[in-house]
Amino acid sequence: MKKALFALLVACCVWAAWDATRPVDRYVVKVTAADGDTLWHLVGDVMDREGDRRDVREVIFYTKKISNLQGDLQVGDVVLIPIEASTK
Repeated sequence: MKKALFALLVACCVWAAWDATRPVDRYVVKVTAADGDTLWHLVGDVMDREGDRRDVREVIFYTKKISNLQGDLQVGDVVLIPIEASTK
């Protein structure tokens, strides 16, 4: 049992090291909020389109921070969405 857990731990460490060294493109996508838009949907749609695989909650946190958004999203608000997409 100890050998199996050790092998699993080593495999996780190797995967994490590989994942940390792969090339990533970092850029910001600028979107303007329209009527009925929510931050969750705007960020989620851009992440899907751009291939960002991070947790949407993490990206929303940084989106609010760099876009200086406080409170509810208003029509016309400029939303800056930080994207991290792996290069192919």
